[in-house]
Amino acid sequence: MRITVACYRTLGRRVCGVLIDAIVAYFFLTDSAGRRASIRYLRRVHATRAGRRALGRSAGTWASFLRYRAFGRAMLDRLAIWAGKAQDFEYRVQGNEYCDRLAEAGRGGIVVGAHLGNFDALRLLAERQQRIVHALMFTAHAERINRILDELSPDVELRMIESDPNSLKAVFEIRERVQRGELVSILADRAQPGEVGRTTETVFLGTPVEIPQSPFLLAGLLGCPVLLMLAFQTGPGRYDVFTEQLTEGVQFPREEREKGVSELSTAFAARLEHYCERYPYQWFNFYDYWGDDKSS
Repeated sequence: MRITVACYRTLGRRVCGVLIDAIVAYFFLTDSAGRRASIRYLRRVHATRAGRRALGRSAGTWASFLRYRAFGRAMLDRLAIWAGKAQDFEYRVQGNEYCDRLAEAGRGGIVVGAHLGNFDALRLLAERQQRIVHALMFTAHAERINRILDELSPDVELRMIESDPNSLKAVFEIRERVQRGELVSILADRAQPGEVGRTTETVFLGTPVEIPQSPFLLAGLLGCPVLLMLAFQTGPGRYDVFTEQLTEGVQFPREEREKGVSELSTAFAARLEHYCERYPYQWFNFYDYWGDDKSS
């Protein structure tokens, strides 16, 4: 990360892109498990009409490499943002009215995202729009990542909430920030360590998957809105951003909590599938997401 940022600052995006491509090629060639998982995902996308159109080719090795390359370009943008190159980015935004309504009413909410698109591009957009968004991050990774990002951009406040499955501290921090009228973002497409048994089964790209319950349970407990926000790269430094409202805000009675969480999880998975079919190369889970190896 440090070497790549130094390259970006001194030699520019084009030269740095060549470096990123070389790094991506190395990991693609040495990551046989990741390649298998990637091709399986692409085949699921290719099985849909919209997915085939967006892929533009068969779901084989070349398509898998292009997906790895898209991940490398997203990482390049993330580092550029944290290196203070905000002026290099432009956005087209759809659904901004949902955030505007919350801001006008002084309400906070839960923003669910995924390992789809570029979350740091959303963070930069929030700064431009003067919105306060806190990211929930798994504790085991937060300290190391925060230290590097702080070195890259010491003047930027890291609005992060550290998640520890053995503590309720994060829950109280989330409640406090939502009650202050701020947004808390949570990646909701895969369970973190410590969330075993706290997932809901739903269908994603034609196959059952386990979606973590925590974002939707929190929203039900707090009675706050749930927004889906995703940012997709459409060119060097250019992003299309989509915001949708999954729920205006409901509080689940205890006897209906499981049903309410299941409905929100299903709605989230359906929209995730929609965007994966539209931007198939920008879903960045490179592991056996559906458990194909376990079932074979």
